[in-house]
Amino acid sequence: QVSRFYSIDESVLRGTLKNKGTAEARQIAMYVCRKKLGLSYPELGRAFGGRDHSTVIHSIKKINKLLVSDKRVQALVTELELKTP
Repeated sequence: QVSRFYSIDESVLRGTLKNKGTAEARQIAMYVCRKKLGLSYPELGRAFGGRDHSTVIHSIKKINKLLVSDKRVQALVTELELKTP
């Protein structure tokens, strides 16, 4: 769902490309996967290009912060959570 919303190929979302649009999409994807699938931080790190668990923790904390302060991110995450089984 996240890759479709951002029009980013799933392989790019899981890959190592670093730019602002891709980073935000990847962080949101990690957040939604953690919430919906209950995967551990190391499991999520492996699923997203072999990232370290600390990177995943940082991503999820960042999205949690944005959920409090950024209405755009709130709406986006809510929409993605509803679309994701």
